[in-house]
Amino acid sequence: MNRLALCVAATASATALAAGPAATADPSPGKHAESGRHHAAPKVASEPTRLARAILNTKGITYAKAHVGGTDKASLPRQNLVDVSNEHRAKTSPWGHKKGARVALDKRMLNGILKLNTKYHYKIEISELVGGRHSRTSKHYAGRAVDVAWINGRHVGKRADHRGLMKACRSLGATLVLGPGDKDHDTHVHCQW
Repeated sequence: MNRLALCVAATASATALAAGPAATADPSPGKHAESGRHHAAPKVASEPTRLARAILNTKGITYAKAHVGGTDKASLPRQNLVDVSNEHRAKTSPWGHKKGARVALDKRMLNGILKLNTKYHYKIEISELVGGRHSRTSKHYAGRAVDVAWINGRHVGKRADHRGLMKACRSLGATLVLGPGDKDHDTHVHCQW
């Protein structure tokens, strides 16, 4: 190599070293060129989180403001959905068989709730998700059941279209559907996945 080529090569190497690694190569994806720090890719929301957010943003779905068996705002159905929409688990009530437990909401149930409105056009009020008091083996405590107390502005048991809603739940994959005429279900429809 001649002296001129050696000088040019040495100068280029010295310049690259002084400038740092960002100047010698393209920064890798997710890496900030100036600082060399990594930026995490945005976290993709889970399916239950996305569904909970969609339900909360649906005008035809409302929520009971109190439990039948006690007072606990942290376990009301709307708060259960808010918790899941923020990547947390839903909270059970401080009474009943699973006192104050944290429960994941099943995506099949959440999808069913959403579709009752968006596909079947029911306006519903959810009375319970994981909160309230249920039987020891209730799927509410597993995040797989919803209770609906109001349908299209009418209370279940008082001329609400509970049979139509029950049929819609079955069509959406619910494996157990109970309502007026079933023991302890005269005032609400229970849909379970």
